[in-house]
Amino acid sequence: MVSVRAAEKIDLKKVYEIETEAFGTHGYPSFFIRQAFDCWSDGLLVAKKAGEVAGYVLQVPSSAIKGDAWVLSLAVSKSAQGCGLGKKLLETAIENAKQYKRLLLTVCPKNTGAYTLYQSYGFYLVEEEQDYFDIGEDRLVLALDIVE
Repeated sequence: MVSVRAAEKIDLKKVYEIETEAFGTHGYPSFFIRQAFDCWSDGLLVAKKAGEVAGYVLQVPSSAIKGDAWVLSLAVSKSAQGCGLGKKLLETAIENAKQYKRLLLTVCPKNTGAYTLYQSYGFYLVEEEQDYFDIGEDRLVLALDIVE
């Protein structure tokens, strides 16, 4: 059984491990994970499978455009992939975005699995930015219009 709930301080080490496993050097440092927990405690959610943290999502309001929210990070541990955790976390983020007009996220074009998942939920391409993660490492900005 999978459950999604707000992260607790004890979960942060595992969240960082999953972040690093998923994104390597492009991932957020551990102190950012801690700051995210302090600043957006209701936006840092963990997915637990068999009682263990196996994935997480970090969702925050946009500071640039009123009415937008961002999924800053969504990741599932390699050992738990293929079990629907990513879908469950994305569905939770979408549900939690009902107070916003739009939900945005960033994905690397090489991450075709994530890109396909996001498209299946109605996310569409807003912008492509070259050399975002590194030279030759582009990013896609996707958006989902939230319908009341």
